[in-house]
Parts: sequence; structure tokens; C-alpha cells
Amino acid sequence: MHGIIHSSSLHKISFTVILWGMLLFPLHSVSGLGSAEQIKPEPQAEKQNAVIYVCDIDVSQLPSEQKIAGRRLRNEFLHILGQIQRRKRSSEEILLYRDSLWEELKARAAKSLTEARNSRDTLFFKGYSENTYKKELIKIEASIRDLEKNYTAVQNNPPNIAERVQLSLHKDMADGNFKNAPAAEERKKFCTEQGIDFLLVSSLRELYSRWILTYSLYRAVDDTVIYTDTFAFSPEELGSILSLLASSLYETLSGEPAGAIQIIAKPENSEIAINEKIMGKGNTSVIEGPPEVLSVQITHPAYFPAEFTIARRSNELSIGSIALTPMAQHALRLEMQNKENLSLYVNGLYRGNTPLDISLPAGNYVLQIVKNEGETEIQSKPFVLESKDGLVSLSENDVQSRGKQTVEQARKGFYGAFGRFWLALPAAFLLSGITDTYINAYNLSGNRDLINPATTFYYSSQGAWVVTGIFLIESLFRLGFYVYSASNGASTVIEPKQ
Repeated sequence: MHGIIHSSSLHKISFTVILWGMLLFPLHSVSGLGSAEQIKPEPQAEKQNAVIYVCDIDVSQLPSEQKIAGRRLRNEFLHILGQIQRRKRSSEEILLYRDSLWEELKARAAKSLTEARNSRDTLFFKGYSENTYKKELIKIEASIRDLEKNYTAVQNNPPNIAERVQLSLHKDMADGNFKNAPAAEERKKFCTEQGIDFLLVSSLRELYSRWILTYSLYRAVDDTVIYTDTFAFSPEELGSILSLLASSLYETLSGEPAGAIQIIAKPENSEIAINEKIMGKGNTSVIEGPPEVLSVQITHPAYFPAEFTIARRSNELSIGSIALTPMAQHALRLEMQNKENLSLYVNGLYRGNTPLDISLPAGNYVLQIVKNEGETEIQSKPFVLESKDGLVSLSENDVQSRGKQTVEQARKGFYGAFGRFWLALPAAFLLSGITDTYINAYNLSGNRDLINPATTFYYSSQGAWVVTGIFLIESLFRLGFYVYSASNGASTVIEPKQ
């Protein structure tokens, strides 16, 4: 009996201790305590990509009609950054990321260990039976030992930071959402909330008819602007600075030097296009930019065109040199039958007076003859001249072939008739409406004073419809004559005769 009474006293004491423990420890602390199975594993040490965010360009200092240039530059930023796939970190940046991540991992390990110890200390107050209490205590003690080992390992072993990481644009870029650049003191917070590693901030303003582009690249890990640059250029030179912009951004973000190419073409006035953009004639300047394969097109009127690709490699100058193959040249002689001296134009360019000896590559050209009679100039219709060796004999009829009624005159006659029709048509509708009003008023009221104006407007409307019909017929006639004149004046093909 004595043993039973003693056991009852212990239960009362235990209940009192548990009650005071619940009052002393907050409920949210107790509810967070758990067994070893509740301890979550550590996450991956480092993400394998770096995120770039492009802020909207500040164009507040530009005139309203020029602010659209900011959108073009912003799109160029996105295009350039989209081509940079990976970043090579410097040793300094690796240490920054290592120390930042190391502190975070140590804080996580310390937090997990502290929570496990608190869980062990408050396990007694969770109301478990003696057997359950012992089982849970064994689990938590084992977990604490593992967490202590993990904490020691984290303390002694800094995380491995990858030297190369994948670069990617922030997800908002794909959705077309561009926020204004945050204030300098808010950049760290902005990047942390958005998961951003690098922030591109830029502005465009005008100064003495020139544009000033300023941009900078901010790194969130150490709250530092790692690069800033300024370009001054005229609006017409916008395209020329894009290669410089691409080169500087590539070197800054990729961590590796950019590449360069130069194209040399013969003959010296050959036109050079790179990726379908005209870059000069003969020799281009040294064009820097990110490593990529570029398409080059070389053209010249008297030579066969050429097209090839050239690779722009990092830290290298690649030179592409080519000599175009000339087309076959044909010798032509153009002369008038009556030996008259007339001016000749080939493809709109003056080439000389008859008789004229010229050499042309194979192909078709537009030939036009101009005859001066005092202050009057007579132009022939254009001929299609086929390039072949031989003689082209021109006659007086070729100069006068346009006739008195030119295509331009026929077109003007059609436009005039068509315009008169559209002026007469609403007038006819208006007079018809007035006539109907008078007739309806007479029919309803029987007032004979309305007969005379109704009769006048009736015949006026009928006359208006007749005139409208005449103008319509004239328009159709002049349209047919215009089509006939245009067809009759079509260029004919003339060939040299051996």
C-alpha cells in the first residue's frame, strides 16, 4: 500500500512540472520540436547558373520623339546577353561566392544543431510515457551527434565553387517585363528578392546633338558595380557602336576576352556585308565581338558574288581575304543610223554620247536615249539592253517611240475622270434626297406650292445622275486607255548584232 501511495505522489509532481514547462516555453517552440526523422537534409551547396536582369533604359532626358531609341538599345542588350552562354569566374569572385555560401552553410548547420538540442531539452515536457520518451531521446541524441559532425565538417571544409557557370536571363525578360533601375541603396535587396546575380543599369541622354549612353554592371554577391562605360555618338552612328557594346559586355560577363575579325576583298570597291549588314567596301575595320560564326557576303556589279562564313574566336584576330572572280565582259557599240549625237543612259547612269563603245558584264541593262532640241529634252522609253558582243543600231523612231500620249498623261487623265466621278456621285445622291423630300411633303400635305421646287429638284437630280454616269463611263474609258498605254509603252529587248 505504501508503494502505491508513493507512485501516486510522483505522478502529481510530474504533472505539475509539465504544466509549468508549458507555461515557460512558448507553444510554437514546443510544436517545432521533433524526433530525428524531422531534421531535413542540407540543400545543394551552389546553384549552377548566374541570372542577369536588364533594367529598363532611363530615357527621361531624351526628347519624346527620340525615346524609342531606348527600346532599340534595350533589345540590343538582350540580343547580346542572349549570346553569352557561360561565365568564367575570377579567383576573387570565387572567393566572394565561397565566403558568402560558407557563412550561409555554417548558419544552416548551426541552426539545425540548435533546433535539435532544443528538441532534446524540451522532449521531457511533451507528455510521452517513459518508454516512448527513452526511444525519442535515443533518436534525437543520434541526430545531434550527426549534426555535430556535420557542423564540424562545414566549419572545416569550405564549399567548392564552380569556376564556370551557366548564364541566363531573368524570367521577366522573356515576358517583356522591364522594371526601372532601383536606387543604389536598394540594389542588394532587389537582387536578393528576385534571385538576381548581375544587374544591368543604363541611361541614354542627349548632349549637343549627340547621344550619351552610360551603362554599368552590378554584382549582387558583394554589392559592387564591377563595370561601367560611356559611349558618345551621333544618332546616325548607333549601328556602329553595337559591336563595341557587344565586345565590352561579352568580356565583362563571360570573364574571357572577345574575338575580332577583319575582311579584305578585291576589287577594292567591293561591298561587304556581315550577317546581312553592310560593313564597308574593300577592307573592313577590325570588328570585335563575342565568339560566333559570322556570314559574309561580297558583291560587285562586274564580278560574281561570293559568300562564306568566318569564325570569330576568343582572343584572336581572324582575317578573311577573298578576290572576286570577274564576269565575262562584252564589248558593245551603240550608234545612231543618221550619225546624230544623242546622250545614252545605262541603268540610269550617263555613259556618253553616240557613237559609244562600252564594256558590260553579262546581263540585262536599262537603256534610255535622250535628245536635246534647244531647250526641249526628248526622252525615249526605256529599252532592255542584253549584253552581248556586237553593234546596237538605234534610229530616230527609238527616240520618238513614246508618242504624244505618254503613260503619265494617260494616268493623269484617269485620275482626273475618277475624281470627277466621286464629286458628282454625292451631289446626285444629295439632289435625289431633296427631291424625295419635296415629293413626300406634297403627297402628305397636298400643298401645290411644292410642285415647282419638287419639279426643279427632280430634273436637277436626273441631270446629276446623267453627269455621274458620263463621268463613270469616262473613268472606265480612261482606265482602259491607261492600261493600254502602259502595256504599249513596255520596255522592249534589243540585242547587239554581230
